[in-house]
Amino acid sequence: MKMKKHENALFVLLLAGFFAILGSTMSKSPTLPLYAQSLGLGKEEIGLVAAASTVTGIIVNFSSGLLSDLYGRRKLLKISGFVFLSAPLLYFLANDALTLALIRVYYGIATAIFVPVSLALVSDLYPDRKGTFMGFLSSATLVGRALAPLLAGSIIYLLGFSVVFILCSLTGLVVFILTFKFPDTGKELQRFEFSFSREIFLIGLLDAAVYMAYQGIETFLPLFYYLQGRAWLSGLILTVEISIMAALKPYAGYLSDRIGRIKPIIAGMGLVGLAMLLLAFSSSLFLIVLGAVAFSVGGSLSEASTKPLAAEISRLRGTALGFLESIKDIGQALGPVIIGFLGFRIGFLGIGLFGLSILTLFLIYRHSSK
Repeated sequence: MKMKKHENALFVLLLAGFFAILGSTMSKSPTLPLYAQSLGLGKEEIGLVAAASTVTGIIVNFSSGLLSDLYGRRKLLKISGFVFLSAPLLYFLANDALTLALIRVYYGIATAIFVPVSLALVSDLYPDRKGTFMGFLSSATLVGRALAPLLAGSIIYLLGFSVVFILCSLTGLVVFILTFKFPDTGKELQRFEFSFSREIFLIGLLDAAVYMAYQGIETFLPLFYYLQGRAWLSGLILTVEISIMAALKPYAGYLSDRIGRIKPIIAGMGLVGLAMLLLAFSSSLFLIVLGAVAFSVGGSLSEASTKPLAAEISRLRGTALGFLESIKDIGQALGPVIIGFLGFRIGFLGIGLFGLSILTLFLIYRHSSK
């Protein structure tokens, strides 16, 4: 009976993850820049507005994980559900860059709570299979992320922005209702407590390197020489990249549960490094596609092991996973900046070398601490 209850909880959580990321992604891709432009905002203002929710994530990820250890997962997830429900409706009040940025800050709270706390909930419910089921949750969110731009773009073209915002709010309503069905776990803390862990910090930097690469590819892929003027092809490659990650993550998590966390991390970061090398020195469309595919496989292998490993190292699973998400968001924000300033060749190569350097430090630390 207990196992069946947990299986039902997993299904509810996967459904909530899908709708949460579907709605939040629809609100920004391609909706946000187009809506901001319709309000008369310039490119600089649009860039700042787009960055607002990322800054929120860096701050809130860690604190939401810690609060879930203190007050329980369900309470925090209910808060995120309410924000998913209410934030899209606030777009109707936006009339300038400041109000739109504040709305994005508020909306960012929802995802910044939901991601680390839902992963911590999976870890609570399935301690022996956390890699597999974290992979399923990640896949559910990736499916929502992949569908959102096409759905939102079509609705904007046919019906306008208002329908998109209402639909985003309705997906948030579904998430809010589902949060009441979550089991209440967590509450490992009697008071606020956090001790710095070098190993979790290094694991976070591994995730940061993966997301530096991910955001760098997503931002600059359409600008590669072989893809200029072929927006449909760059879009197809990105769709294939996300689809590979969505399909592989449960299998990568299962592999991690069976053979341990370290081997998949080594293989995954090695492939991410290879992908960055291929993109840095790409001389054909084939190498670009090969680099994108290598990244998808490598990123899936590494990330499917880093999060379960962090949950095993720390007694405070929510805090550890929130800390990882905060570091990851910093990496995701820095990826396009690094490539933008250094150029394709040095930028992609630098990100690859950074990831491999962190992997080396992580393995040295693991060896020395035994």
